[in-house]
Amino acid sequence: MPVRAVASLLIAFIAPAALADPMSDLTKDGNAVCFRRDYDAAHLKKNPGQQVTSMMVWIAGKDQMRSGNTGLALTRRGDSHPLFLAGDCSWGNFDGPPSWMPSFRKSFGAGCVTLAVPDVFTNVSSAKEGGGVILDPAADGKTMMVHLDGRQSMVKRADREDEISVKLGAADRVFLVRRVDAKACDFLKEALTTLEPGPELRAR
Repeated sequence: MPVRAVASLLIAFIAPAALADPMSDLTKDGNAVCFRRDYDAAHLKKNPGQQVTSMMVWIAGKDQMRSGNTGLALTRRGDSHPLFLAGDCSWGNFDGPPSWMPSFRKSFGAGCVTLAVPDVFTNVSSAKEGGGVILDPAADGKTMMVHLDGRQSMVKRADREDEISVKLGAADRVFLVRRVDAKACDFLKEALTTLEPGPELRAR
């Protein structure tokens, strides 16, 4: 099922055709791209409030996702199992900096509607939204700023139908990620695209 628009989230989001679109530019050749940031022990020691130890963003290539075009994975202190979300991100203009994302002060970017549960089950689809995300890729495509709401609905790979409410503190809501080889996102792609029977079928 396609990700449905959330009026309360993107009511002021307009995408004029004349606006440069770095999100589309990233995948204009039809291939996926990957951005990543890993934080070492020294950084985490200096920033004790930061719980996220790794952030990854995958922008899907043509027809690689059933719903949406973007995947995100984050790992937190004390947990080696990443958390995942899927979303549909569209570039455009805001009517001024969006009040629903205080960390984002621009009037243009890629607003994302995320799914609480990724669309990977053959017999069911989730239309429940997960949380607000804004992506702000640099014009040269080498870096990207990631802005997150304070609460996100995410899943782990072992139980992708099990929605997890993730609370993010102030130190875990804005990230600078750098473009890396697309293969670095293979595990993220697998988590958000590999189909399996839905919970109802597996219970029989």
